[in-house]
Amino acid sequence: MNKERRKKIIFGTSITIILVVISGVSALMLTGNIDLTIPGSIDDNNVVYSDNPYESNINHSLFEPSSLNRSIDKYATNPIWNPLTKDYRPRWEGCTDEEFKQIFKELPKMPQDFYKKYKMFLEGKLTDYDRLEPEYWMQPEFYGLDTDFFHAYMNRNPTMWRLGQISCMPGFRTVEMKRGATVDISTFMHTSILGSEVYLGGIVYAFFPDKAVNLKGETIFEQPKDAERYIHACITSPDNDPLYMSEDFQNHIKGLYTNVNPDNRILLWSPTYQLFDVEGKKVIKGFDKDWVKKITIKVGVDKNCPSGNYVVALNLTNPSKEVVQEYNWQISSSPYYSFFYPAVREYRPIAPYFQLLITVV
Repeated sequence: MNKERRKKIIFGTSITIILVVISGVSALMLTGNIDLTIPGSIDDNNVVYSDNPYESNINHSLFEPSSLNRSIDKYATNPIWNPLTKDYRPRWEGCTDEEFKQIFKELPKMPQDFYKKYKMFLEGKLTDYDRLEPEYWMQPEFYGLDTDFFHAYMNRNPTMWRLGQISCMPGFRTVEMKRGATVDISTFMHTSILGSEVYLGGIVYAFFPDKAVNLKGETIFEQPKDAERYIHACITSPDNDPLYMSEDFQNHIKGLYTNVNPDNRILLWSPTYQLFDVEGKKVIKGFDKDWVKKITIKVGVDKNCPSGNYVVALNLTNPSKEVVQEYNWQISSSPYYSFFYPAVREYRPIAPYFQLLITVV
């Protein structure tokens, strides 16, 4: 293995941060140079409110990453038909044809224009992720899977488990809204493209942070006072995990402390890598359809909302121990050995998973 490949694989353990960096939207947060202020008067907290909000302008060049993976350029201009999967997914090397088909068989077919659209998103030319169909956002390639990451996926230490983590792309969105308007905004939470070997679960919730921050912990702007009086946000999809909502599960936790509030969503992400025996033959199970979740929040702005910048965020927290225990009872009885782990991540604790930066005009 050459030095460059080794460096990339080692760096792959920080896949979440890499994905945030390479995503066209999230690259904006990492620069630390974003200016979301609106020309106008400045108060004591350096929050700028606009006398003429239509002068507000976000420089879209800030969405452009410093460099693009060459494979993205290659496949964007020259998509190649894959006879194994009968779509335009690149044939990543390091496994047999049967293994390759098994790893991706549960996912939608990759469209011919996948990499073309993907490159445009990374460059910030398309930022309205909500319009993407599942054949785009369900692909591991959308979150950075390439030759080197697939090599790491296949060449794992057999004596160690890889728990993985929950990542979010994009890490934030910007939107301008008129008073009285309502919009639906989505982001995507997924488990590891390097291969998580356990079920991960957590409670997703929307909230109003005190300020918008980048991944360096730098304040972009302070949340205006009474933001929740004028801005309204709730998660509309997906629904709670079907296993959690099942009659058997609910009967066993009835009367116990669960900490899953009506406005929350408890979600379960399946493993993206499992090696098990089928009739004495080792079989690799790959990406299930529920390895990534599209999280949609509905945001409304009151007609009397003051002009300015507001932030609504999504975060993930642990289920209660009673819920975790019941998941372990339920999942341990599945056909293949599996375990449940709360999906709260250890990385980037200074910023929420997702921030929606709203400019009211």
